[in-house]
Amino acid sequence: MQLVDLLLNLRYFPRFRLKVANELVNRKPSNPITIKLVPPAQEHLDYHWGQRAVHMIWELIELTELMAWLSTLGGAFSALGDYQLACADTAAKISLHQMKLAFRLGDPSLVARCQLYLAISLIQRCEFATAKQIIQRVYRSERKQTEPETRLLKMCQGIWAKLRYEYDLHQRNEARIKT
Repeated sequence: MQLVDLLLNLRYFPRFRLKVANELVNRKPSNPITIKLVPPAQEHLDYHWGQRAVHMIWELIELTELMAWLSTLGGAFSALGDYQLACADTAAKISLHQMKLAFRLGDPSLVARCQLYLAISLIQRCEFATAKQIIQRVYRSERKQTEPETRLLKMCQGIWAKLRYEYDLHQRNEARIKT
């Protein structure tokens, strides 16, 4: 019997599995088990799955590279967003595109980071309440994890500090305008 056949029989046929288990249990310790592995005459290759796997790997490579480009571009627009509202708007759009890619990559930590990038652009646009909700949601969600990612928690704390600073600055400017 070939190893592939043995493994398939053990997996899919409970009676066969029980018979093999009984043989192993009833075997005396002094009687060793000898398994002779015979290579198959012809390897069973699934070319269709191989093509799918190659396609998936290339897609992952492309998405990862695109994510890096968007991250660089988003960071630049975010830095300019402190001085120009149009740049903050562009940074928000880029972070939304990054979030879509992060969902596609299936990386929850990356999705959370993209949400925090969006929160930064919301702070720059003085949309403090929405930014606050995003930061708190990401922070609470990460704290609930069995192994919270320290980097993400520190990002939340840093962006929270930026939110508090910008909000206080905004309030002082509003008060100065009224007087």
